[in-house]
Amino acid sequence: MGHYKTYISFVVQNGEQHIHDFVIAELELPKFNFYSDNASQEVLKWADKKQQDMKPGEKLVILNYFNISNIT
Repeated sequence: MGHYKTYISFVVQNGEQHIHDFVIAELELPKFNFYSDNASQEVLKWADKKQQDMKPGEKLVILNYFNISNIT
């Protein structure tokens, strides 16, 4: 299965503190495309994994994401 790169902008909230960050994630291409944009499903999977790796009390908020086609 192939991969594609997605820019994900997010905020980590911890009480009154907010940390803005971004990542260029390498997400898996699905075997079958049922929708014209399957990136949202993969971003949700990425967010669930990221949330599990965070400290108790921290919350992940996705601000924006888009696929990147010209980065190698």
